Amino acid sequence: MTGRAAALLGTGLLALGVMGLLVGTGLAGARGFGPGPGFMVGYGPGVPAAAAGGTWGPGPFGMMGGDVQFAEGQLIDAAGLTALVRDGEAGAHVDRSTDTVTYSGRSVTLVALSSPHGIPDMRFEIDGLVNPTVIVPQNARLTFHLVNTDWGEVHGLAVTTTPPPYPFMAMMATSDRLFLGPLPPRSTRDLATAEYAASSAGVTLAPGSYDYLCPVPGHAQQGMYGRLVVR
Repeated sequence: MTGRAAALLGTGLLALGVMGLLVGTGLAGARGFGPGPGFMVGYGPGVPAAAAGGTWGPGPFGMMGGDVQFAEGQLIDAAGLTALVRDGEAGAHVDRSTDTVTYSGRSVTLVALSSPHGIPDMRFEIDGLVNPTVIVPQNARLTFHLVNTDWGEVHGLAVTTTPPPYPFMAMMATSDRLFLGPLPPRSTRDLATAEYAASSAGVTLAPGSYDYLCPVPGHAQQGMYGRLVVR
């Protein structure tokens, strides 16, 4: 298979996944969303959004199995986004000179924004830094909150033991410890009135070096990743 053919195949799979997300879910008329049939590669039938709770879970087959942690998701407005970001900043020590965010304590809340307005495309923003190195203590329960603040692109987040560089289909070449599946873009261009797709999952990682990345085809290859250190 040529490189162009592989790229077209990956784009086609992504389009099918997004279609499953938007059409086969409760995104319209509910406060949550979830994967529909065929959502990304390896997902089974999705769990529809609950009318009351507005959350979702992955299908019964999962992507990687084993110790990978999956997410529940919801939609939040601008006020909810601001509150969530503040929760993450409360436990963070930000060193802009080294592009490092250090957390302390046994419970860590990390809020990752996907390509928000004002930073380069295909990047994460965490506590005001772009693709920072994140340092957390060993034995801490690490809760990732992913919010897709981008307009026009789906984004996800995975924590992996596989270092960069990453190929176009990074999700097929990494060993993941946490996986937040791709989220749809914000609902409108207007930041004040937009609703944002958000998901979260928690994991406790052994001491060592990891990387967080966007598993959507081509995104990590373009630089959407950063280092995570547990010590």
